[in-house]
Amino acid sequence: MDQDGNELAGIRLPDLAVPLATVTGWNLRHPDTGGDDQTHRIMGATVPFTFTRQERQERRDPRPSVEERYASKEDYLDRVEEVAKELVSRRYLLEEDIPRLTQMAAERYELLEATIADPQPADD
Repeated sequence: MDQDGNELAGIRLPDLAVPLATVTGWNLRHPDTGGDDQTHRIMGATVPFTFTRQERQERRDPRPSVEERYASKEDYLDRVEEVAKELVSRRYLLEEDIPRLTQMAAERYELLEATIADPQPADD
């Protein structure tokens, strides 16, 4: 695993190479369902990074925030496109897929950015 808790093995698609979250191939079970010491191995989890440094510090999240990782949305998307082009050159991705992949990355960024304006309370 890398410093964000993302897997290192395999082909690192832009979601992992230019992350906005920690993505796992497993998920913790809720105590109400029983087996709270077990994991769901088929149902993965996505744990988004905080968007701002202040939010990261308030939540005591050790992972750098989005604003600490990327200078802007454009910087983030440039990095996504750079990784995608590298994958095309290695024949892991089709060039025609880059615009859609970049659009999907932009949508994820905007969704995460919107959480600043509409913060959700933590489930305790």
